[in-house]
Parts: sequence; C-alpha cells; structure tokens
Amino acid sequence: MRQHPDRERRPPQRRLVDAALDERNVGRFNVALRLLTDHTQFIVITHNRGTIEAADTLYGVSMDEGGVSKVISLKLAGLDERAG
Repeated sequence: MRQHPDRERRPPQRRLVDAALDERNVGRFNVALRLLTDHTQFIVITHNRGTIEAADTLYGVSMDEGGVSKVISLKLAGLDERAG
C-alpha cells in the first residue's frame, strides 16, 4: 500500500503525557524518546525538568496581566554546540 505523499515527507505526530517519574525513569523515558524520534515526532506535555531539558523545541502558553494568552516557542536543538 502506497502512503500519501505528505506522510512520506514528515513523520506522524504522537501525543504523550509524562506522568510523575523518578530520576531513573525520566532518563529511561528520554532515551526511549530519542530512539524513536528518527521516525516519529512527539508532542510531550510535561512539567518535569529532566524531560524539558531533553527537548529540541519548547512551546509554552503564557498569560499577561490583561488575561490574554500567547504561545511562546524556544528552539533548543544545537544550543549546546553554539554556546560552547
């Protein structure tokens, strides 16, 4: 069965919710994500610092004093190489 042309160019998105994990399991979770990101794009919803540090790009929602929400993004991929 032939895939749709758009599917050949970009990986399918998946959603995961990161439960409260201890340090050892956060590391395992991050390794599993890294192994799978060659073929799959993940959207991870988390407040876990270890998982946030492993991300390539962060998206957040912030609300100013007027009650208006805005989306903020920060690309982290390659940041270590540029800083060092």
